[in-house]
Amino acid sequence: MDSISFDFELCFKCASCSGVCPVKKRMDEFDPRKIMHILHLNLIDTSTKELLWYCAQCGKCVPVCPMNVKPKEIIKFLRDSVIEEAFSKSNLKPTLIWLQFMDCTGCTEALLRNDNPSIKKILLDIVNLEYHETLMAASGKQAEEVFYQAIEKYKGKYICVIEGAIPVKNKGIYCKIGGKPAVEILKKVARHAKLIIAIGTCACFGGIPAAVPNPTGAVGVKDVIGKNKLINIPGCPPNPYNFLATIAYLLAFNKFPLLDEFKRPKFAYGGLVHDYCERLDYYEEEKFAETFGDRGHRKGYCLFKLGCKGTITHANCAGIKFCGVQSWPVGAGHPCIGCTEPHFWDKMSPFYEPVKT
Repeated sequence: MDSISFDFELCFKCASCSGVCPVKKRMDEFDPRKIMHILHLNLIDTSTKELLWYCAQCGKCVPVCPMNVKPKEIIKFLRDSVIEEAFSKSNLKPTLIWLQFMDCTGCTEALLRNDNPSIKKILLDIVNLEYHETLMAASGKQAEEVFYQAIEKYKGKYICVIEGAIPVKNKGIYCKIGGKPAVEILKKVARHAKLIIAIGTCACFGGIPAAVPNPTGAVGVKDVIGKNKLINIPGCPPNPYNFLATIAYLLAFNKFPLLDEFKRPKFAYGGLVHDYCERLDYYEEEKFAETFGDRGHRKGYCLFKLGCKGTITHANCAGIKFCGVQSWPVGAGHPCIGCTEPHFWDKMSPFYEPVKT
C-alpha cells in the first residue's frame, strides 16, 4: 500500500462519495466509504477485492469529497493491482482460441487499441493466444493445422472466444472457414472448451447480421450451444477492458463473476449508461440539445432528445470509456444507440428519436 500516491488517510468517512455513487444506489454492498475505511485499516480481504470490479469509474465521487481524496482513483489503483497480481501469479497463461464468424473485426480492432494493458503486454505476458485469424502469421492450411493442433493440445483447458454472429439458415452455408460452416466449427470447439466468451453484440445476440429480415438466420452463440459455461461481453464494439477484466476475475477468484439474465457480467453491465453519464445533471435540469450543432449541443447538454438510449442501456461506457483517451460516443456529442442490448439494431431504431417513456 506504500506505493499509493493518494492521500487516502485524509478521508474522514463522511460518506459524501457513497451518497452520490450510482453503483451504491443499486447495490448496497458496494460502499466507497466502507472501502476507504477498510483500506485505512489495511483489512482488504477477498470479498472487498471482488467489489472493486463494480466501480464504474464515473467520477461522481470526486467533486463531492471535501478532502479531495479521489475515491475513484484509489479504487482504480487497487483494482489494477489485484488484476496485475492475478495475471502475474497465474502459473499458466490462459490459452485462448479466438474464432471469427459474421463480424466486422471491430471487437478485435478495439482490443488492439487498448492501452492498459497494451496489446503487446496482452499477447506476450497475459494470454497464450493460440489461434486468431486476424492476428496470427499463418493463413490457409497452415492456420487450419494450428487450429486443430491447439484444440487437441489444450483440450478441456482453453477459453474459446467467439467474435461475430453464426448463420444457421440452409445448414449455415453463409459463413464457412476451410469449407466448414461456422455453426459446425463452433460446436466442435465449444465442446472441449473450459469456458466460452462471446465478445461483441453479434456473437452475444446476433447483432447487425441478425437484424430484420435476417436473411442468413444469424444468431448468437447461446442459440447454438446454450448458456452453459458462457459469458457474454456485448457492445458494438465492446470495451476491451470488460473482456480483460472478466478474464482477470476468473484468474483472481477462480469463479465466474455474477451474471445477469443475458449472461453479462454485472460489474460491467449491471447499471444504466444514464446513471453514470456526465450529462445526467443536465437531464435532471431538463437542459437538452434539440438538434446537432445547436447551442445546447455545443454546451454539452443532455442528448436525450437526439435519441440517446442511455436510459434503457446497461453498460459502463460512461465511466470506463475507451482506449485510454477518456472518450466515448456521448462524450463526443453522439447519442448512445444501445448497442449492448439484445437486438439493438431493431429495438433501438430509429436511433435519432427520443426513447418513448
